[in-house]
Amino acid sequence: MATITRTTAFIDWDTARRVVPHDPSIGRKRLVEREIYCLQDQIAMALTNRSRMSYFRVSMRLYHGWYRGKTKTDERRELDIFCAKNRNQRVLKNVSFSPEIFFGDQLLCGGQRCAIYDTLRVREGKFEPEQKMVDTSLISDILHYGHTQKKSPIVVVGDDDDLLPGVFTADSWGCQVVLCRLRSDDNQHLKTDGLVSRLRKEP
Repeated sequence: MATITRTTAFIDWDTARRVVPHDPSIGRKRLVEREIYCLQDQIAMALTNRSRMSYFRVSMRLYHGWYRGKTKTDERRELDIFCAKNRNQRVLKNVSFSPEIFFGDQLLCGGQRCAIYDTLRVREGKFEPEQKMVDTSLISDILHYGHTQKKSPIVVVGDDDDLLPGVFTADSWGCQVVLCRLRSDDNQHLKTDGLVSRLRKEP
């Protein structure tokens, strides 16, 4: 019987949702479903390209500015609705995805301080909201997971170079890291060879 390798995908939602063209005509709920499924397709491809002989069971963790104060954003509520309806695991050849999706507002370390709120704010004099503590939450969870689950591969989805120190640290610990990026212009001064798997934009 084949061994199933459990892995977690740590996903910067800003990067992930850009895989799918924004098409308001299909409705927000349908768009969220398409974003999740296209992302799963590409994570499955990245894992299969690394090891075609292995079977993977993937849990997904999404990181974004999910809260204004302690109030969930509309986008987070739409994802909660999707998660509530999505009760079956999705299987793509040798990769299966847990039906439950987790969010980066609860750090993996646990404890009384692990709840992260107020991650979407409007600064004085600004009109557009800004995300806060999102990249650092993702990095913190990568490092906690890498330290406690060294035999489990780590998938990181994110274009921001701010994520790279955490990725490099997990890699130095001997963790198997797959860094999925949509951007094609990796920093030539940083050693990302062997880590990166390219995402592609859906038509």
